[in-house]
Amino acid sequence: MTKIRTLAPVWALALTLLFALGGACMASSSKETPAKPAVLLVSFGSSMPEGQAAIAATLDSVKQAFPGTEVRVAYTSRIIMRKLAKQGQIIDDPLVALAKLHADGFTHVAILSTHVIPGEEYEDLGAIVRCFDQLGRDEGKTGFRGIALSRPLLWSDEDFDRLAAALNRTYGKRLQDGAVVFMGHGTPHPANGAYSRLQTVLNRISPKLLVGTVEGTPSFDDLVARLQALGVRRVTLVPAMLVAGDHAHNDMAGPEEDSWKSQLTKMGFRVDTVLQGFGQNPEVRALMLEHLKEAAKKAF
Repeated sequence: MTKIRTLAPVWALALTLLFALGGACMASSSKETPAKPAVLLVSFGSSMPEGQAAIAATLDSVKQAFPGTEVRVAYTSRIIMRKLAKQGQIIDDPLVALAKLHADGFTHVAILSTHVIPGEEYEDLGAIVRCFDQLGRDEGKTGFRGIALSRPLLWSDEDFDRLAAALNRTYGKRLQDGAVVFMGHGTPHPANGAYSRLQTVLNRISPKLLVGTVEGTPSFDDLVARLQALGVRRVTLVPAMLVAGDHAHNDMAGPEEDSWKSQLTKMGFRVDTVLQGFGQNPEVRALMLEHLKEAAKKAF
C-alpha cells in the first residue's frame, strides 16, 4: 500500500517561514491600508485527471461563493508538486503560497482545509497558519491583519450527520443489491477515530454503508468480516477523500493483487468502483464551503 508523507516537520516550518517572508516583511501592511481579502484552497494535490477534476470543481465552488475575491490553490504533497513542475505546472505549498499573498499586499486570508479529518496533515497546516497569525499581531507591521483556517470536513456532530446523509443520497440506490464501502486514508494519529465514528452514524442509515481505511481502522480485514456477516455479494468501492488519486486508483481499484478490488474479487464478491472524490460531490463541497465561510468571518 502507498504511504506518502507531505508537509515538512513542524519544527522546520518556523525557520522556513522566516526565510519565505524575508522580503515580504519589508513591506508594511499598515492598518490604514484598505482591506484586500483572499482565499487559499489547500489540498493534498493530484496529478491524475480525476483528482484534478475534483480540485477544479471545489475551486469553482469557492470562486462562486466569494465573487471578486482572489482565490489561490496550494498543495501539501511535494511528490505531486515535483511531478507537476516537470510538466510545467507550478503549484506552491501552503507556506510559500501564504508568503506570496502577503508580498502581493493581501491583508486578510481565509484558508479552506480540504482534509477529511483533523489528523497530522491538518495539524501541520494549522502550525503554518499560527505562524502567520503571530506575525500579524505585531501591530500590523508584518503578517496579515486577519487569517483563519477552516475546520476539516469531519469535526462536529452535525458534520458527521450531514456527510452520512449526503453519502446516502448519492449512493443509497446501490444498496438494493449490495453494500457501498467508503475507503479512507487512515492514520496512526488519534483523529483516525473519526472513521469509526462515521461508521456509527452510517449504521443508523443502513448496515450496508461501510467505512474502511488503507492505513488505519476500520482495516480491510475488519471490512471483509462485516461484508461476510452481511451476506452481500456485490460491493461498490468509493474513495472517502477529496480526490480520486493514487490511493483510489491503486490501493482501491488497481489491478495489483493487493488492491481492495482484486482481493474482494478473489473472495467471490462482484466489485464496482467509483473513481470520484468528495470534491466532485456537490453536497460534500457545500459542507466544506460552510466551514470556509465560518473561517472567513473570523479572518475578514
